[in-house]
Amino acid sequence: MVAIDLGTIAMAGPWDPWETHYGEVARQIVVRHDPVDLWWQAGNGGPAGASETFFASKPALPFWLMALSMRIFGVGTSVDPAEMVHSPLPELALRLPSMLAGYAAALVLGATAWRLASPRAGVLAGAIVATMPQFAIVTRQALTDMFFVAPVVAAACAWALAWLQPDRALRRRGRGWRSLPFDRAYLAFFVAFVLAAIVPLAIIHQHAFDPWVWRAFGKVQRRAEGLLGIQRHMWIYWALCAAILVRSLRWQRRSQALMGILYLCAGLSLLGKGLIGPGLVGLLVLVHLIQSGRWQWLRQAGLPTGIALFVVVGFPWHHAMALYRGERWVNELIMDNNLRRFSTGEQKQAVGGFTYYLETLGLAALPWSAIVPIAGALGLRAFGRERAASAEPAPADRGDALLRFAILWLVVALFAITYSTTKYYHYILPVLPPAALVTALWLDRHANERGNPRSWTAWATTAVGLALVAVVVRDATHEPAWIAHLTTYLYTGMWTEGAPEVGALMLTCVPFALALVAWPWAPRVPCLTAMLLGAVLTRSWIIADYIPGASESWSQRSAMQVYFDGRGPEDRLVSWWFYYRGETFFSKANIFVMKENDRKVLSELVDEARGRGITLWFITTVQHANRLANQLPSDLRGGVERVYENFHYVLLKAPVP
Repeated sequence: MVAIDLGTIAMAGPWDPWETHYGEVARQIVVRHDPVDLWWQAGNGGPAGASETFFASKPALPFWLMALSMRIFGVGTSVDPAEMVHSPLPELALRLPSMLAGYAAALVLGATAWRLASPRAGVLAGAIVATMPQFAIVTRQALTDMFFVAPVVAAACAWALAWLQPDRALRRRGRGWRSLPFDRAYLAFFVAFVLAAIVPLAIIHQHAFDPWVWRAFGKVQRRAEGLLGIQRHMWIYWALCAAILVRSLRWQRRSQALMGILYLCAGLSLLGKGLIGPGLVGLLVLVHLIQSGRWQWLRQAGLPTGIALFVVVGFPWHHAMALYRGERWVNELIMDNNLRRFSTGEQKQAVGGFTYYLETLGLAALPWSAIVPIAGALGLRAFGRERAASAEPAPADRGDALLRFAILWLVVALFAITYSTTKYYHYILPVLPPAALVTALWLDRHANERGNPRSWTAWATTAVGLALVAVVVRDATHEPAWIAHLTTYLYTGMWTEGAPEVGALMLTCVPFALALVAWPWAPRVPCLTAMLLGAVLTRSWIIADYIPGASESWSQRSAMQVYFDGRGPEDRLVSWWFYYRGETFFSKANIFVMKENDRKVLSELVDEARGRGITLWFITTVQHANRLANQLPSDLRGGVERVYENFHYVLLKAPVP
């Protein structure tokens, strides 16, 4: 799967919406040498292109990592104007951080199941979540979602590892008060602490002292005051870091190091996408404490130190930006893009009831969604076995405890995203890891069995599973764009067109369907093998075939390749009646931006180009392309030529005499 991801990563151009928007914000970090102030400018001319715009819809972590990747690969700053369309490196640099986060989440989930249940459960958990289509696509795309889901997975697994197995003392070196922790668990915490807290804080603080920054951004009094505030206030977090480090050196138990990782990951999830990450972690912990009744875990969890850990990871950048940009930025990020989305909604199309995500889960987790309901329902039996579990659980009891925890995690994640007023398909992503864990633990429990034709649960698994596979494949066939919509938010109009046919989905799911048919009487190991084969085939087809095919309409890369191959040295690119972000990313903001149809502005642009042998190139949508000629001066209308078109975008050129 890793080979397929890397081998096909440049076959699909960055998509609108989102990949190109986030990519340009990350590129601006590299270009402007500014890791603190997330910034976006649509172009370098036009009524919507020349004004400065700060970006306040997402926190910084995804853009830091994308920018770091771009810097490593040397992407985004070349003098070559066609840099973003003639090399595979932009796609690799843009998407690699999300890929690594997705792989890490799958490995952590699998390692936790391996440790607490069995090696086979670990392999199944990692393989199941990695082959779920939505998880695979988000892993392969430059979105912000994996940067909060991966820390949430790590935090949940840290909680499970801390309390669902017998605790032990940390290994230490030295004697008495001079002894220091020398243990894998503490080393993992220390590395995470340095990477998640110390490195970002050092970058933010150094940025405020950088002479280059002062020359470039300190000219405005408000910004100068913000930089001075950052210089003074960041010392608060350095003091907290020092206190945390000293306190951590006195930890005696492995659970303390694991809880430290939980608090760090909660802070990272805040930096990844906002309040939803730490909200999920906190709600899951609370529900598990209520269900288990083991409130002593909370007393042993090091909450004061944990709050400090959460603060030193999640707060410095927010604090610095509040000083630098002020109240408007705070309102836009916290109020508009976090609280208001959750409470009152964002767009009219982004609404739905409880069944909205149940339907989405069918495709997002295909073909595993065929047995997720059965695994979850039958897994509830583990709650009945809890009463007989001992305080120091045996390995079998730990498997039951992990299954109970996974079901609670699944319910909490599904409740949280369903409760949110704003509903997009990709919001279901946090549900996939616990769904995979529940499924893996249930399959592992039955893997050594042989089918029993007299078992009603076996026949229920077959009947429900086959019905779900058939329904989901049928719906995907009738709406081929549904798979592409798993990572976007535009579901109507032209966005329903341009997706490749999905008939192959019927074939890739055949091994999984055959395994379901054989489930009531065949040995379970061959059934599991067939299920894994079907899941790998489905994922491979989506990543290697469907996504590259859909990208021809969801991405502007091909249109921009035509433009750069045919442009003259002084030609001008114009986004006309159009503002989707890809045009900015691929042109590196060298574009004249018109969000609205303004004939006067268009005439002024043409007059400026007259007599210079310049051709104006226009990128626009399929709905507006036919209207362009009538908006141009009469002597240009006959020369307008459509040079590229897909289902979403059209590139036209108009030579100016």
